[in-house]
Amino acid sequence: MKKQFLYTLSFFLIVNCSVSQNKTTSDSLRNLLSQKIADTIRIKASNELAYEYSADKTDEALKLANESLKLSEKINYNEGKMNSYNNIGLISYYSSDYEKALENFNRSLIIAKKINNKNKIAVALNNIGLVYDDKAEYGKALNYYLKSLKISEETNGSKWQLGSTYNNIALIYKFQGKYDEALEYQNKSLKIKREINNKKGIGNSLHNIALIYKLKGDTAKSLEFNKKALEARKEANDESGIALTLNNIGSVYEDEGKYDIALSYFEQSLKIREKLKDKYNLAITLFSIGSNYCNRQKFDDGFQYVEKAMAISKELGAKELIRYGYETYTESYAKMGNYKKAFENQKMLIEIKDSILNTENNKQINELQTKYESEKKQKELELITKESEIQTLQLNKNKMWMIILTTSILLAITLSLFLFSRFKLKQKANILLENQNIEITQQKKEITDSINYAKRIQESILPPEPHWKKLLPNSFIFYRPKDIVSGDFYWIEQRNEYICFAAVDCTGHGVPGALMSVVGFNLLTQAVNEVGLIKPSEILKHLDAGVTRTLRQSEDGKGVKDGMDLSLCTLNTKTNELQYAGAFNALYYITNNELKEIKADKFPIGINLDGIVDNYTNHKIQLQKGDAVYLFSDGFADQFGGPKGKKFKYTQLKKLFAAIYNKPVSTQQEIVSNTFDTWKDSLEQVDDVVIIGLVI
Repeated sequence: MKKQFLYTLSFFLIVNCSVSQNKTTSDSLRNLLSQKIADTIRIKASNELAYEYSADKTDEALKLANESLKLSEKINYNEGKMNSYNNIGLISYYSSDYEKALENFNRSLIIAKKINNKNKIAVALNNIGLVYDDKAEYGKALNYYLKSLKISEETNGSKWQLGSTYNNIALIYKFQGKYDEALEYQNKSLKIKREINNKKGIGNSLHNIALIYKLKGDTAKSLEFNKKALEARKEANDESGIALTLNNIGSVYEDEGKYDIALSYFEQSLKIREKLKDKYNLAITLFSIGSNYCNRQKFDDGFQYVEKAMAISKELGAKELIRYGYETYTESYAKMGNYKKAFENQKMLIEIKDSILNTENNKQINELQTKYESEKKQKELELITKESEIQTLQLNKNKMWMIILTTSILLAITLSLFLFSRFKLKQKANILLENQNIEITQQKKEITDSINYAKRIQESILPPEPHWKKLLPNSFIFYRPKDIVSGDFYWIEQRNEYICFAAVDCTGHGVPGALMSVVGFNLLTQAVNEVGLIKPSEILKHLDAGVTRTLRQSEDGKGVKDGMDLSLCTLNTKTNELQYAGAFNALYYITNNELKEIKADKFPIGINLDGIVDNYTNHKIQLQKGDAVYLFSDGFADQFGGPKGKKFKYTQLKKLFAAIYNKPVSTQQEIVSNTFDTWKDSLEQVDDVVIIGLVI
């Protein structure tokens, strides 16, 4: 069995706060809260105690954080609200409620920006990165880690914050297989934690160093640092960390074939994790025990534990855990000689791997790392220049004393030679910096020019507004790409009295999504104009087969594992009968002042690894004059924003359509656009957006 993965999953549980963790601190805070104290002091004490309880006593921690938030809102204390949201996010993170964690970390970030608290901005960015890390969205995770590190280094931020961020960046190096670089950043983190006597953090860093040695194949070093980590975590009374390290010591023994010893460590870890409310890590230990039994050919016992772990993993949507479950099933069924079951699980394994380790993720990681290293080199060159100027000034000040004490001519010659040498070094550094800036600027321009040209190509295939208005005069389109080019697009064609139109969401956004949009647009047009299809379900079936064929998607795993979601309608302009079929994207329509929803089929266009084309459901609706129809991608509903930094969601989207459907379509378009901009405010747009509105 592949035990390296389970060990890797346990790499990190670091979230930032400026409070040291020990029993004396907890007792002092509880004693303080029992007294009559000022509101601001009570808020700070509650937040500090909530942080200490966040991993192991989540119910008590959540109660304290909510009390602090309520009091902070009452007296309009921004710092208290900011820290309360951060703690609620942290509690949600430890409870594996990632959506709630993201919402609250974003709320904390908004307030930190509002009051210009650089340290807390860095904390919030780091914590958001942690959530994406657990969700296996490594590109997003690295983006937030590097933003956090940049602010901390520029502002000479707290050592606590720097130690945590170094630790987190080490994970990305580990993920890329750059183990020496990962050790370098992890040792930086350990050094800082020892300086500030962060006992819990010391245990975390020792554990992570043990992991890297295991990945390098040095099991002796891995056991050595794991046992140091276990001692440190017991000293810090860190129950969650103790369970983590026990599980990983068992993993090392498992790799050495010492299954009985390994199982004893796994069972110790399980007892602790069953007591704690950390579903993610409970699933890891269940997987460990299940794999241990399967390695000893005790498949019935092993599958009982694996099934429990898979149920938790699917509930959490934890892709890395689900991936390990399918690996365990595949290898076990192969050993049992049940090759049909092994093949079925292998197909599921390929799909989950492709969703985690896609080309866009790796590209984003490399681009972000290159950008960070480039900026770091530039700062080092600027520092060399500043040091040279400082040393020159100091030498000029001492020149008078040097003339009095030594031979003036000799010192003048020496000083001149020294200054000339420093000048040449400075000149070389400036030339190097200038050349790098020119090269980077040119490369950026070339990339931007290429993407802008791709935008012109994409815009050229989209239906122009006069053509769209000619076919559907009483309609509007709200189209907002996340990047220069888009993975969302809108499409329309006419055949006799039938108007076919669609809102389409391709896998990804930016350049990869735009390439998929060209494939989709051409296949839709071909379905109507060349094949003569007008029934939405048949058009989707043609599109499904075409994407699978064009991208060479098959069971051998060599094709591109991308597809698209969409809602597609055909309107009979003589009878006002509307037909609809959808892949994941629903249809909303309003008739008799009531909004109704037709749900889509739950399988995408493309990604048919078995070669079988999907059959989609065709729906018919008889519309009347004044009825409204709305097609859309998921970008609007998934956008973070508003006063609390949370998702817009489909419930609000329905309310928006119900409020505007009887207004002129130009006014509807304006309201939709203003609503999106107001909701998003200063937050980053998370995905492409397209909405089509039609009034009969």
